[in-house]
Amino acid sequence: MRNFAIIIILLVGGCSSGYDSTVECYSTSQFRKFSTPSFSSYFMNVKSGEMSRADIYIQMPYRNIRFERASNGFKASYQLTFVIRDEKKEIVQTKEVDRPITARTYEESVSSRYDFHLQPILLKPNEYSIEIIAKDNLSQLRYRHTEQFTAKHFSDSGSIASSVLFLNTMLVNEKGISIRPVMPNLLSMLNDSVGMFQELYNVRMNDTIHISEEYRSLRVQGNSDRTFSYLMPPCRVSSEACVNNYDSVSFKKDSVIVSDRNGTIRIFQFYPLPSVGANRIVRTVAVKRNGKTDSVVSVNDVFLRGKLYRSSLSYDEITSAMRYIMREQEYDSLFSAAHEDLNAGINAYWELRGGIERRIEFERKIAEANALFTTCEDGSRTAMGIVYIVCGAPDYIDCRGAFIESWYYNVGDRAFPVEFRRESKHLQAFFLTPFSVNDYFWQYFVDRWRRKK
Repeated sequence: MRNFAIIIILLVGGCSSGYDSTVECYSTSQFRKFSTPSFSSYFMNVKSGEMSRADIYIQMPYRNIRFERASNGFKASYQLTFVIRDEKKEIVQTKEVDRPITARTYEESVSSRYDFHLQPILLKPNEYSIEIIAKDNLSQLRYRHTEQFTAKHFSDSGSIASSVLFLNTMLVNEKGISIRPVMPNLLSMLNDSVGMFQELYNVRMNDTIHISEEYRSLRVQGNSDRTFSYLMPPCRVSSEACVNNYDSVSFKKDSVIVSDRNGTIRIFQFYPLPSVGANRIVRTVAVKRNGKTDSVVSVNDVFLRGKLYRSSLSYDEITSAMRYIMREQEYDSLFSAAHEDLNAGINAYWELRGGIERRIEFERKIAEANALFTTCEDGSRTAMGIVYIVCGAPDYIDCRGAFIESWYYNVGDRAFPVEFRRESKHLQAFFLTPFSVNDYFWQYFVDRWRRKK
């Protein structure tokens, strides 16, 4: 049923005519993550001769493409199309790549493995939009992702370093150095450390290179003051903490290198993982020469889940979401038990409302909300995430510019809107517009969770 709802969104979700038609509504682009064949991407900008190069890393999970049995296992294939447009929206380059995949067993074909592809694209220094379309050749389904990209002019004195690439491992053998990149949204899956690779350009003999690495976190996570009414829409839930400055430094390390050559230097460094939650990784590279200093700063925002819950939910996440479908006395009764009895209390609640199957269904919605809406906090704690958990995917999405989105749900012969507003142009953080949710509509979906199917 969920897949059907997502397909409806893909067909009718969109933006108003006054908004750039090449940019989807935020929610629509997020819901597409559940479509096939969705992928993760990361862009790195490096120098290549007199040109600027976009190194586009694509990670395609096996579970997002269709396999069929073959004589030597299971086979799948997908096609990647890259469309690059300049500031005038004119196409300047296109590339197509076919990616065949072979899995030895069925279990491997549905495992957490993924296909990794690096696509380099040479560009003149400029502003671009890069559209990537993946087509599963067996199902003929498509997934589209568009991202704005700046190809830097590395010959300028103000740009002396490439962007940063996160690493899992680095191996040195007779063939040279091989690296295993990791997407920023998957840093939580690493165990102890994260590597960073960067190229420095226009370096001269005896230049002093100062590298400063900082992990900054939000001073206030914003959960303590988030009181809300039971069985009511999440009108008091906002992402106020998300727009606070990352002003608490949790880690800092400085390195100094004296260059022994002219030209390009490649730097590999490993650091401890950032702390659990929202982090801003700020890396500053400064080159000092003849009393003058030239520097470049790179910034990456990442969100890490705790080791125990990297691929599962914590009790705090579960009960925070359940509070929206519970009466106050039910919630208080649940927490009057000892912590070790919390799981039994949750099971007892769901036994009256469909049993373990309903609990699994509800908690799957929490995990999906985390996958869809996590930015500077778990997606299941955001207004969009809570509405998704309680009401499911909307039947239609409309956005007016980049700051207002409305989700529409069909109940009987009426369509009920739920309006969200974006809090900051610097971050995709939305809150629920007060009084935008019809009480009858909200209670209709709450009651669906409170009664047996």
